[in-house]
Amino acid sequence: MRHIKYIACEPSAVKTEWDKLFKYIKTLRKATLNIKEVFYYTTFIHLVFLKIHPLHDGNGRTARLIEKWFLIEKLGHEAIAIQLEKTYYIHKSKYYDNIRNIGLEYEHLNYLKALDFLLMTVNSLKKDK
Repeated sequence: MRHIKYIACEPSAVKTEWDKLFKYIKTLRKATLNIKEVFYYTTFIHLVFLKIHPLHDGNGRTARLIEKWFLIEKLGHEAIAIQLEKTYYIHKSKYYDNIRNIGLEYEHLNYLKALDFLLMTVNSLKKDK
């Protein structure tokens, strides 16, 4: 028997939530952010995209791609060397646990519980992962 892992945004609300996210991203692209803010917002964008869950398949891959793109936008081409994907792969169980900690239903998400997820990106910079 298959267990429900997450109840995504209602299909009728996806466009509205998508538009809000990309309006937010547009604002962030224009903003001058310090390094801590760059990592915070980069990971938060990843998480919000995942929770909207707009695609039938590939939401995680797309969220990680958007995350990397935003890092490159803000930090430059050198950000390609930041091994986000490797960190998520090595700590896959923790990655999913941290996503689940925020909530299982879109309407009841608690982003105040997102710190462990947000720290995964910063931790990808550590040499002794």
